[in-house]
Amino acid sequence: MSSESVIDAPATEIRASRRRFRRWGILRSTTATVGLAIILIWVVLAVLAPVISPYPPNEQDYLAMADPTPSWGHWLGTDNLGRDILSRLLWGARTVLTVAPLSVTVAMIVGITMGLLAGYCGPIVDAVISRISDIVLSFPIIVLYVILIANLGPSILNIIVATTVASAPGIGRIVRGLVLELRTQEYVAAAKLRGESALYIMLVELLPNCRGPLIVDAALRIGYTTITIGLLGFIGLGLPPPNPDWGGMAKDATAMISVWPHMAMFPCLAIVSLVLGFNLLADGLKDLADR
Repeated sequence: MSSESVIDAPATEIRASRRRFRRWGILRSTTATVGLAIILIWVVLAVLAPVISPYPPNEQDYLAMADPTPSWGHWLGTDNLGRDILSRLLWGARTVLTVAPLSVTVAMIVGITMGLLAGYCGPIVDAVISRISDIVLSFPIIVLYVILIANLGPSILNIIVATTVASAPGIGRIVRGLVLELRTQEYVAAAKLRGESALYIMLVELLPNCRGPLIVDAALRIGYTTITIGLLGFIGLGLPPPNPDWGGMAKDATAMISVWPHMAMFPCLAIVSLVLGFNLLADGLKDLADR
């Protein structure tokens, strides 16, 4: 074997190991794997809800209203209106897994734009965006959600708007801090010497190098948004009835929770399990990034 082959062999092995890690990296973290498994279970249940739901989500069983406890006909029981809880949980998962990721995606787009402009475009732009962010972040986030939804009205679109307004400044601050650190790197200077535009540098040179923290933050924010959607439903500002809404299901059960606690317990467990999945995924991804 030639000396060049001996020298190239370790480099080849390193590149191969990096490819294997990128391919199977998430499975190297037990925490991330468990979190991803929980999320995928809910995704599969949500996708198959029209097929596996025992009943339509709003169908009422008047006979079960006398005894809404779990039975062979209703595995998780029924609510105060005789609607099957399992069916409403499955259909409610479709709503949560659509609204929460979509809301966070829009908030990420707005927040990343704010952070890139604040971190790269100079002190004047930075000062304007930072002051706007300070004003928004000065409000307690739940109060901000309530103010926005109460004025805009409960709907999927308005939940997305409220999430964007409440979350984008925080995302922007994360991106701004990363950009301020990365803009001094040599590859940014090289791009400037090549005559690349500011837009190219921000999107091609800087943004890809911010993706690690942003992916972790996105996973956490989807969990937080799931809690927020449930809270809004609980206080009557969630999706308008009769849409299946986990928070609204818990709210409807509060009057009878001492007699039939299962009406509130199962929706709350659904929220907890999904949020736990996203938090575990975020923790696992952070551990992988630290390695």
